[in-house]
Amino acid sequence: MAALSQQIIEKYHLKQVTFSLHIINAIVHIILTNLPGHAYAVTKVLLLPLLCSFFLVSVNDLKRGWCIPWALCGLWLGNICLIWGDTSKILFFFGSAFTIIGIFGYLWVLVRPVKSLPIVFVLLQLPIIWSCAFFVLFMKDDLNHMLVPIALYMTLIAMVSMLGLAHLMTAIRSSGAWFMFTGTLFYIAENGLYTADHYMAHYTFGVHIVHPCFIVAQTLMVCGYLLRETEEASFTELSAAPPTH
Repeated sequence: MAALSQQIIEKYHLKQVTFSLHIINAIVHIILTNLPGHAYAVTKVLLLPLLCSFFLVSVNDLKRGWCIPWALCGLWLGNICLIWGDTSKILFFFGSAFTIIGIFGYLWVLVRPVKSLPIVFVLLQLPIIWSCAFFVLFMKDDLNHMLVPIALYMTLIAMVSMLGLAHLMTAIRSSGAWFMFTGTLFYIAENGLYTADHYMAHYTFGVHIVHPCFIVAQTLMVCGYLLRETEEASFTELSAAPPTH
């Protein structure tokens, strides 16, 4: 069954098709965010399902990478609820809850035993902590009752970024590790800008800035995981190959 599915994927070029559809939808979405109205809501709903489809036809071991679809589905449901979250406290609550569930999906993917890390890791993670703390402290006077939830939310995203940095430090030459870590940085920026856009009266970044950060973050993290998987498979094959003389 798996071989048949792989033949179908290769025959119809499903990897290229799904990724192209994702990129086209992302470009159209960014264009719509710069236009009046809320037409971008249509393309926003399609962003993560298309990215998830690309992942599902590209991943080699879904049993190991099942948390990526979990993360994308959680963030997708969160996005749908938060589209109308400004007018409904219930939808805002569910949107926030689904988003946190999605973040835990990324945390689960990145939580792997790391035997040792260089001392420079301690120094490099400090800017991540400072940046998340800065966003919260900079906006604390405007957040009011949302201060604690936003602080916890930014803490989770900081943890995702620090775990991404940990993987990078153990595989510094890995393109996949670089992609994933860079994606986490865009995720921090997106959430900081989104929070400022919604809760600070004197700062308006707009969806045309916030949404591209979100798209880049999710795309880099998904592609980074796939690249890392391919790199690990290639390394395993080379290690198993008999030595040549």
